[in-house]
Amino acid sequence: MNETNYWDSPFVYMHDLLTWVCVCFGIAFAITHSKVFSKVREKANSLHPMLGYFTGCPMCMGFWVGLGLGFFWVSPTGTFVLDGFFGLTTSWLLFCLSWKLALKDGEV
Repeated sequence: MNETNYWDSPFVYMHDLLTWVCVCFGIAFAITHSKVFSKVREKANSLHPMLGYFTGCPMCMGFWVGLGLGFFWVSPTGTFVLDGFFGLTTSWLLFCLSWKLALKDGEV
């Protein structure tokens, strides 16, 4: 009987990659747009206006969250700096998609 190794499947890697992208986007979106982190954004803005800008920018925050996830959790690219750019790209694309879907509701 021919056994297949579950861990050699490309779908395992795609599942891990999709999980990483969702975690990166979720953290970046929560920091930049949620009410829970509004005090953090206000405090960052009071410390320095550029720091306030970075905590409100989903693309900037996606880079730093991707960098942190690649360094501390798991690295999808093998280089944590590339993880930052991968997090930036996926967070920005998902943010644009969510923004476009929100505009269809007419409430933004």
